[in-house]
Amino acid sequence: MKTVLLVTVWLGLIGAGWFLMHSAMAPPQVVDGCGDAGGVRDLRIPVARDGHFYLEGAVNGVPVTFLVDTGASYVTVDAALARSAGLGEGTPALFNTAAGTVQGAIARSRAVRAACLEVAGLSVAVNPGLGDVALLGQNFLRQFEATQTRTELLLRRH
Repeated sequence: MKTVLLVTVWLGLIGAGWFLMHSAMAPPQVVDGCGDAGGVRDLRIPVARDGHFYLEGAVNGVPVTFLVDTGASYVTVDAALARSAGLGEGTPALFNTAAGTVQGAIARSRAVRAACLEVAGLSVAVNPGLGDVALLGQNFLRQFEATQTRTELLLRRH
């Protein structure tokens, strides 16, 4: 009886800790600039609690959460999202990542949207082991002037 109570308390503490960490690390969902009249010029993205910048967006109309990754050459998605977005097989490619070399593909996209900013005709890297969060890489970011401070990332149209 005492063991069951002890296990129940520990499991409750672990679950509560996971919930608090998960909600504390969740990226902010609000970006500033998408509602501006006359077209978007500046997009301000607040830093998340984990120190990264996140945007809701889409690849060929399929919703995705992007992590802004200035070290990534391409917008990068996992294989499941690539299939959903109709990216096709693509050209086989090797990617040098923080986890080592990964075999994937480079596919052609019709459009990549991050918040209210959209770029058409980008190549998209498909990394089969990427996971739920896609990477918003340099082929998208170089279409904009990017300025980072401690609290936000500003994307400005050239």
